[in-house]
This record gives sequence, structure tokens and C-alpha cells, in this order.
Amino acid sequence: MIVPIKRLTLIGRKADENALLGALQAIAAVQIIPVEEGRESALLPQWESRVQRLQSAQHTLKKYAEKQGLGPKPEMSATALAEALPASLELCARVEELERSIAGLRTEADKRRALIAQLRPWEDLTADMAQIRHTRSVRYITGFLPAEQVDLLAGLEAVVEVYGGGRERAVLIACLESKQEEVLSLVKRLNLREYAFPGLCGTPAANIRALEEEVADLEARAEALHAELASLGKERPALCFGQDAALIERDLEAGKGQTGATEATFILEGWAREDQRDEIEAALNAVTDIYYLDFSEPAEDETPPTVLRNKPLVAPYEAVTNLYSLPAYGAVDATPLFMPFYFIFFGMMLTDTGYGILLAVGAALFLKYMKPRGMMAGLAGVLMQGGISTIFMGLLFGSFFGVTWPEIFRGLPFENTFPLIDSSTEPLAMLAVCAGLGIVHMFFAVLIATYRCIKAGDWWGAIIDNFCWILIISGVILLGAPMLGFPAVLATIGKWMAILAALAVFLFAGRSKKNIAGRLLSGGGKLYDIASWLGDVLSYARIFALGLSTGVIGLVLNILCWDMLFTAFKGNMVMTVIGFIITAVLSVGIHLFMMAISTLGCFVHTARLQYVEFFGKFYESGGRPFRPLRYATRHSQVAGK
Repeated sequence: MIVPIKRLTLIGRKADENALLGALQAIAAVQIIPVEEGRESALLPQWESRVQRLQSAQHTLKKYAEKQGLGPKPEMSATALAEALPASLELCARVEELERSIAGLRTEADKRRALIAQLRPWEDLTADMAQIRHTRSVRYITGFLPAEQVDLLAGLEAVVEVYGGGRERAVLIACLESKQEEVLSLVKRLNLREYAFPGLCGTPAANIRALEEEVADLEARAEALHAELASLGKERPALCFGQDAALIERDLEAGKGQTGATEATFILEGWAREDQRDEIEAALNAVTDIYYLDFSEPAEDETPPTVLRNKPLVAPYEAVTNLYSLPAYGAVDATPLFMPFYFIFFGMMLTDTGYGILLAVGAALFLKYMKPRGMMAGLAGVLMQGGISTIFMGLLFGSFFGVTWPEIFRGLPFENTFPLIDSSTEPLAMLAVCAGLGIVHMFFAVLIATYRCIKAGDWWGAIIDNFCWILIISGVILLGAPMLGFPAVLATIGKWMAILAALAVFLFAGRSKKNIAGRLLSGGGKLYDIASWLGDVLSYARIFALGLSTGVIGLVLNILCWDMLFTAFKGNMVMTVIGFIITAVLSVGIHLFMMAISTLGCFVHTARLQYVEFFGKFYESGGRPFRPLRYATRHSQVAGK
């Protein structure tokens, strides 16, 4: 069902604002409606910065922390998280300091490596680099020349020294001041890449050795700090809990920014669930009794958010509804209405009892030990119930890990009892069952639409636009009664029922038109929807197709593994044992993969039948999700205050 939503108005003292909003945040019961001119919070950027810093720090330590096994998030109280925040921020600051120091040391090391790379070609130079500078009569030119151009320097009126090897050579040229222009012009034509020595004293070789020692020292210091950083990996959970505490405070501060205020009071407008009204009042009373609280009906031009609430058996299917779209507020919650059909169709599509057992047990264990929440919990619940359905539907229409029931029950009194309908040998009977269920499914949807029209006082819509189609389709089905051995009178009744209902649709479906011709033309077009009904009925053949494919593929896998592969290993005891192990492992792996693929297909196609063939008849989507002020933590589950 859709939970009634009330418009909440809360007025309290500014001194109590944090405590009152914190109380509402703890019970996740109120979605704040932002005021037109919200308050700008000077603290919000600071709180957001804390969240980002803690996020970055815990991500840094992630590779050093112990690998987390499968299991639910740890439970923490809001008080414990808040108390852990100061220590988390101190740890965060230490991680940031270590990161900065390590980055700084490695940057310095990289600078020295770059300088070493510059000096390496000059390593054989024996002169002090600081002494290679212009004098009154001598000019120096230093740079790099392509190796093939070096020989062309032989005719220069200058002293030329060449160092290094490779594709480029380091060149030191000393010439008279009067010859500088001439020499420089020539070497530039030879593609000289000029280079100036860094401001260092001593030979390049001596500087390279000194720089290498500095690099080694910087790297050692960086490694020591890195080891200290790695040792903090075990404390990563503290950063995670600190991030959760910072998220809670940030969201609380953001909520304050959406309220109005005077000098002494604050005013909160929001949406509240009617079923949490007493809980809201109790939470506020635990803080103070000095406040004003009012619950009122939404205005006509307001659209409250949609909240679904169903019994535990039905609640998991809310995840299927949410994947499509929430119903509009005030419309029909389709979840309890389609749940029985989803349960049946899923089992008929997967239709292998062995797969059903594994799916039901696996989903149940996931729910018990992982304790998921939200959408994940809903999907796991749907799969668990789908597995239960498959256990029974496999017995009625399918197999057990691809093995037929007559083979399993061979020699027993009920050897030929199961399956009731074998899809591989009785395809028409199975198609008839699927089509019959599909018609019931769609008729139920039409009846829901009929009820909604009656409730709204639209009797024409209830009868002409909806109920007449049940009469038309039922009449067409009754025309085939004699072929199934039923009395011919049923065909006569069906014929006239379909004719009269079709005539009513033809005459009144276009009742909104002003002229008779427009009405009749619109009614005639509406009758063409019978083709759509035929297509919708054929859509349910996918139940038969998926169920058949699961059984046939499972049978083929068993033949390939046991009748062919295992047989090839027979010959002596050792090979038979080895063959059994290999075949068993391969068979289990393939069946698990097949179960996963089939489960995905069943989930999607069963949902598709609800979204198109069922929802299309009555469902009004477009609901907005209820987003209350709450503990939106990432690493822990908050239990209590």
C-alpha cells in the first residue's frame, strides 16, 4: 500500500535546532521541503571538506588494510560514531602529512634524477663546470649535436671537445671572441641544441655521484615514511567510521540550510509519514517540550512523495516496482497485486527444481549473513521466493539439474506422475497453460482499472473502456468451446457476448467526440485493440520458451558431460576416478553458470510481463521517492542513538 503522507510544520527555538533536527534524523521520518530563501551555512563547506578528506585518507590506506571478507557492515551507534570523529580527524591529518612528505621527497628525488640525466652526457668532462664561462677574449659554446654532424666541426677555428655517445653528442666549443659569430652561425646550421650548465661547482662526474647519494637518501626517507603510512593500514576502519560521522553532521547541517529562521526560532516544513506520527512526537519530546508541531493534509497543488509499505512476504517485490517507477501518490500500489503472478511466472520460467533449491538457499544465506538493506535486500528476497517457486514448478513442469523426473523416480509408484506437463513432449499443452495464465493476469489488471474508474465515479470508463474488453476476449475464447468437447451453447453465448460488448465499445468508446461520425470512427479504431490483446497473449509464450530452454540445455549439458566426456575416461579404475572428478567439477561449474544466466533471464522477462502486459492496463507511475533526513552512512549501519 501507499503510506499516507502529511505536511509537517515544526517551529522551535534556535537553541534547540541541532538537537531537534538530530532527533528527526535518527528516526528518518521527515523529508524537509526547502524554503524559497534558505539559510547559507558557513559551516557546510567545512563539513563537506571533512567528508572529502576522510574519504581520501581511508582510500589511501585501503591498499594497506586487511582485506575485508564477506559480511554485513558493522553496527555502530550514532553516539559512538560522533565520539570517534576527533580521533579519526587526527589520524586523517597524520595520513595527509605523510602523503605530503612522501610526495615532497619523491619530487625532490625526481628533480635530482632529471639533473643527473642532464649531466650524464658530460660525465667525462674533467673541468669544473663553474669555470666554463666567458672571458674577455674567449667564448664558450655548449650544447648537443646529432652524431652524424660532429665530424663537420673539424674545420672550425676553435677548440672542440666531444663527450658521450648515442644519437646525440655533448659538444664543448671554445673560440676567440672575434670568431664567436662565425662559429655560432655554423653550429646552428648543423642543428646544435644549446645547453647551459646548471649552477653547480665541480666536475659533472662528481656532481652525478653527489646527486645519486642525495637521491638514495631521499628515497630511503620516503620509504621510511611509506612504511609508517603502511603501518596505519590497520587503523583504516577508524577513518571509515569517522567519515560516516562526518556524513551525519554534514547532512544535518545541510538540513538546517533548508529551513527558515528568525532571530530566536527556526521553522521547518516537510513531508512526514502518517504511520510515524507518534514516533516523531516522541523523538521531539525527548529533546524538549518547547516547540510547535502541526500535521496537515497536502494542498491540492502539492505532490507528496510516495512511500510503499507492504507485509514482509510482499515487501521484497517493492524492488521490482522501484526498478520501473514508483506509483504516483494517491494511485495504486501494484506490488501486492502482481506479486503472486511474479512468483508463479518466475518458477515456470526457471523450471528446474535443482536450480530452485540452490537459488533459494543461496539467497537465504545472503540475507542472513550479509544483512543487505534497501534495493539489494529486496532483490535477494525476490530471488529467494523465486527459488521456492522454482522448486515446485520444476516438479510440475520441469526437471532436476536437467535430469527428468521419470529417470529420478524410476521404479517408484509415481514414476510417471511428474512432471504433470512435459514441455519437450507436450508443447501445445504447456503453451495453453501459459496463455491461460496470461489471460488471467491481464484480466486481473483490467479489473483493477475497472475498480479505479468506479471509485472515481467514472462508470462509462469502467464499463466501456475496461470491462467490455473482458467480455470481448472471454467471448472469443468461448467460441472454441465445442472443439474442446464443451456444449455448443457456450460458443453461442460467447459469440453474442463478444458482439454486444464490441458494439458497446464501437458506439461509446469515442463518447468524448462532439459529432456522431467522430464517435463512430474513434470507436472503430478502439476495436482494433483486439490485435494488441492477441499480441499480449502471445507474449506469455516466453514463459514456455524459457522453461523449455532451461530443461533442454540442462539435458544437453548432462549428455555432454556424463554420456560423452565421462565415458571417454572409462577403461581402468585410475582413469575412471580421474574422469569422474574432472567431469563432476566441469558439470557443477557449467550448471552454476547456466543457473546464473537463466536466473537473470527469468528475472528480466518476468518483470517485463508485469511492466508491459500488467502495468500497461492501469498503472499510474511518476511517484517521487521519499528522501528523509537520515543517517546516510557508507561503512556502517547505525543502530540506535
